[in-house]
Amino acid sequence: MRIRAFVAAAAMVPSLVSAATPVHLAPSSPWVVDYAENSCRLARRFGEGRDITTFALESEAPGSLDMVLIGKPLETFDQDVPAKFLPGPSKPMKGLVGRSSDKYLPMLLFSTVKLLPADAAAAEEKAEFARKAHPEVRPPAEILAEQAAKKAQRQAFASNTMAIEVDARQNRPVMLETGSLGDAIKAFDQCSRDSLRDWGVDPDVEDRIVREVWAPAPAKWFSSSDYPRDMVQRGQESVVKVRLLVDAMGRPTKCTALSHFKEPEFNRITCDKFMSRAHFEPAELADGTKVPSYFVIKVNYRIEP
Repeated sequence: MRIRAFVAAAAMVPSLVSAATPVHLAPSSPWVVDYAENSCRLARRFGEGRDITTFALESEAPGSLDMVLIGKPLETFDQDVPAKFLPGPSKPMKGLVGRSSDKYLPMLLFSTVKLLPADAAAAEEKAEFARKAHPEVRPPAEILAEQAAKKAQRQAFASNTMAIEVDARQNRPVMLETGSLGDAIKAFDQCSRDSLRDWGVDPDVEDRIVREVWAPAPAKWFSSSDYPRDMVQRGQESVVKVRLLVDAMGRPTKCTALSHFKEPEFNRITCDKFMSRAHFEPAELADGTKVPSYFVIKVNYRIEP
């Protein structure tokens, strides 16, 4: 495991909620980039004493980004909590409320975080909705210049971000005074590129891919008979995320479980089924050349009433 730490300056940002009295939390640790075995993690602590709040961005693959916040100031009676990057304009995110497994502290989980202005984030969500509406149709090839422009826009948004506002309590938002996220996100993205090499994927080739690995209906590879019988009897449910390496012929060559459950049987069965049943349309370059790449997917194990 490789861990890198660095310090970035923070700047105070006034709350955009005029009627609210925000709780401002300044940084109390440097940024730390954790090169974990199957993911990258960017973390920093804010506040002191009982107010200490941990902020973390986590990614199992480039383009995948979750945000986790843990700390007593986030205590709430709501089931989900909005948050946004400031000064914006950014689209508010909804975080699921939970508790940390170690100290049982209030925790918020924000999935599929987009470091983009509100209009750009909305455009991406619209395109994703259109793809999901027609899962049997492979998305068209992207334009490399447009991909580069999106990356530049994302980096510019991170550089301009100075704080994160979390509305855990009515009229009492928590303000994490992050300062510019520019350098932190650069270090985080470098971790993602280095991780590709660790998996056996060439990041320079990934930069030239215009069509990602694709399958029309991955759910068809699973059936109710795949549900672990003893898990059904115990009423155990879970969501398993896995990463598949896919060769230039569309065949999965390795499956890595990215979920950490008390019952590893879910992870084992999910990977076994993908390796024996899955077949993809491989990733492509602009000239149509098929190349090895990867595919990340979640499988929901649910017991219907």
